[in-house]
Amino acid sequence: MTHACIHSIGCANPPQRLTRAQWIEMASSVAPKSLDRAVILRLAERSGIDGRWCASAQEVGKPAFFQADPDGYGPTTAQRMQLWASAARQMSTQACLQAIDRAQISARVITHIVTASCTGFEAPGLDAWLIENLSLSADCRRTNVGFMGCHAAVNALAIARDVILANPDAVVLVCCAEVSSAHLHYGIRLDQLIANTLFSDGSAAVIVARGDPDALPCIAGTHSILMPESASEMAWHIGDHGFEMTLGARVPEIIESHVGEWARNALAKHSLAVQDIRGWAIHPGGPRVIDAVIASLAIANESGDASRCVLQNFGNMSSATLLFILSKLFERKIARPWVGLAFGPGLAGEMLVVE
Repeated sequence: MTHACIHSIGCANPPQRLTRAQWIEMASSVAPKSLDRAVILRLAERSGIDGRWCASAQEVGKPAFFQADPDGYGPTTAQRMQLWASAARQMSTQACLQAIDRAQISARVITHIVTASCTGFEAPGLDAWLIENLSLSADCRRTNVGFMGCHAAVNALAIARDVILANPDAVVLVCCAEVSSAHLHYGIRLDQLIANTLFSDGSAAVIVARGDPDALPCIAGTHSILMPESASEMAWHIGDHGFEMTLGARVPEIIESHVGEWARNALAKHSLAVQDIRGWAIHPGGPRVIDAVIASLAIANESGDASRCVLQNFGNMSSATLLFILSKLFERKIARPWVGLAFGPGLAGEMLVVE
């Protein structure tokens, strides 16, 4: 029987790291004068984020990407896409090379590449750029998972699993690259201020190929849910001055109401129960999202430790974040099975079962 196994994970970030205090200064510098600085301070304190990597942070000797703007708009979408392209390429190269090295394979044996991002687009895309710059085979098959949001890593891994099960000789490179800081907003809408506070930049890559499930984490399956009457609670649209997020206050409440039953039913298909899971990778949409999932599943509070650690040290890197958390489970040799849970516009949930 063929098993689609995770052979390695590589993670990377932009060069510029901001402490919480530095982030507050950056956010305050572009905030409208009518916004009380105390609001930014409170949101930063509640975020659970101590530091983050930020491609749009000012480099020494260079002009700031985000500057005070009397019109309150900031860079155009085209300018933001230029930042995304530069940072996504840099981070993804590092993450992919790390994953390839850790898997102890040659880049030439990779047969498929699956990329995911919701913070930027171009054509030819990041997948084509990586094929050329990593010296992958020119006939490498390409798939892009675009604009799905924070859960896109699960969608990308589902594609990788399907490829391996259909073609056991395939070797799949999955790469998620997000430059959320390209979309900092200048307004005073609370949901956009929260998005400014939570999101950050990162890339993660995974090598998926057949393997021994006793020795390597095996992707047993993935599961999806669209939560009813929740479409207006989280949305992500392309505007004239960056991508614009709508983030409803009811998101944690909706997640808490639906995740428990959905997850229990999905796990039953694998002859598993919630209490059988040894490692949890909960996407940290924010501290309240982690708490909502834990409450809905009625699991121990420490089940969210890996997620809180990544949020604290890296922020919410959208689709790359779940892979950073899985990397923690991988590195710490946490016993399996594992479950990954992530949420995005829809309101949609995606679940990864690793045995």
